[in-house]
Amino acid sequence: MTEFIGDEIEVRRSRESGLPASFAWRGREYEVADVERRWRSFDFRKTWWRRRHRDHYVVETTTCERLELYFHRGPGRKYWVLYRRLDR
Repeated sequence: MTEFIGDEIEVRRSRESGLPASFAWRGREYEVADVERRWRSFDFRKTWWRRRHRDHYVVETTTCERLELYFHRGPGRKYWVLYRRLDR
């Protein structure tokens, strides 16, 4: 079963690839072992200055958790979100 989280997090990216390398959530540090999937989403139903532009990542941590993160890069403030915990 998928668990919705929706918490804002702090992410550190790899210098070489730009992919998430680790992140902090609820006072704990998580290391990313693998980025399993990544994609971009755009909300074309709204005018361009109100659209959501997000980079999504499904990652596996060194503690074998599968999580989906996204980077909100649309208009306004840029931020990362731990979106949900995924089943194996």
